[in-house]
Amino acid sequence: MLNAARKITNVLVTFLFIMLVVVVFVQVVCRIIKVSFPYADELSRYTFVWLIYLGGTITIRNGMNITFDVILDSLPKKAWKIVFTLVNIISCAFLVMAVVLGANLAWVNRVQVSSVVKLNMGAVMLAIPVGGLLMFCEQISYYLRKMKEADAPAVAGEKEG
Repeated sequence: MLNAARKITNVLVTFLFIMLVVVVFVQVVCRIIKVSFPYADELSRYTFVWLIYLGGTITIRNGMNITFDVILDSLPKKAWKIVFTLVNIISCAFLVMAVVLGANLAWVNRVQVSSVVKLNMGAVMLAIPVGGLLMFCEQISYYLRKMKEADAPAVAGEKEG
């Protein structure tokens, strides 16, 4: 199930990125030739919102999320496990809050539409709980993968704690 979600996320992120580049490029060309393209601002903004939340899942999956690697890597193995677990618990708690509060935000905004493109703002705000849920799943997967790597037999020269 997670692999299917990853494939869909990769496709969506690629599509959204291409869409963002095209919309912004068209807007630049329209400004140069002095033609109005009123949809560009909203389309690019809402595309970017979805791109950020879906792209965050890829960041976590690849271990590029914000952590203090220098501090973690300097710790002995036992301390590393404790601190790494604590950091992941805090990250997961934040993501659960993002899912819950984002779902509430999407629900409240479901009756509102954007001013130019007339997009349902609930659908736009749905990026927060959808992205948060996917990031939560990736965070758990990343945690389990790193803990498994930490439990693997030590390589020569590696710290033991």
